[in-house]
Amino acid sequence: MARVPLYRAAETELIRRIESGEWEVGRRLPNEFVLAEEFRVSQGTMRRALMSLEGMGYLDRKPGRGTLVSLPAAGYGTSAPAAALSLKGTDGAPLALEVFRSRAGTRGASPGEADLFGAARLSVLERTLTRDGTRAALDEIAVPEAMLPALKEEAAIDLADLLTDAGLPPYAITDSIAATVTTMSESVALSCDRYTALLVLTRTATDAEGHIIARQTLRLVSNGITCGP
Repeated sequence: MARVPLYRAAETELIRRIESGEWEVGRRLPNEFVLAEEFRVSQGTMRRALMSLEGMGYLDRKPGRGTLVSLPAAGYGTSAPAAALSLKGTDGAPLALEVFRSRAGTRGASPGEADLFGAARLSVLERTLTRDGTRAALDEIAVPEAMLPALKEEAAIDLADLLTDAGLPPYAITDSIAATVTTMSESVALSCDRYTALLVLTRTATDAEGHIIARQTLRLVSNGITCGP
């Protein structure tokens, strides 16, 4: 029988503690050194497990705040590859986004991305999206290059549709959302004022074994947008 990787065993135990309520939502976890010692694994192994749980939505990691227990939005672990959250206008209609500019390529993964995907290189698709003819969102999709050597610039905006069209249908998709403001470069790309409010929607796709196969980050001008089940 194949030996379970140490980081996967750590992931399983971390998820058990969260889902059982042993670690309640909002709890601040010890740092990587302390957790690695408790789980009797290396710091790198523990970092990989924590990054994986962050991608699933079980943890919220912020500089200066540490690692907080969260819970993934409804939808993780179900057989339907549908996103848990939907984007709508203030009138309640689904948000209609179109591609304005698109660029596909490959690049080396950052240390955090390598821990998350277990891959050294990523296929990446970066797009500027419009809403009603106005630039409204910045989109980035990353997939391990070993799984998908190239992403198509004309690919679907919906992550499930994109992966299915590429022959990588996801088993589940989890969503997390945060708020921020534009950087200078984002303001230029979106043709908006500096410090414009943004909604950041992160979608993480997994396969049937819980392995992360793709991540989409949508940075949307928040004016006139609602996000919910």
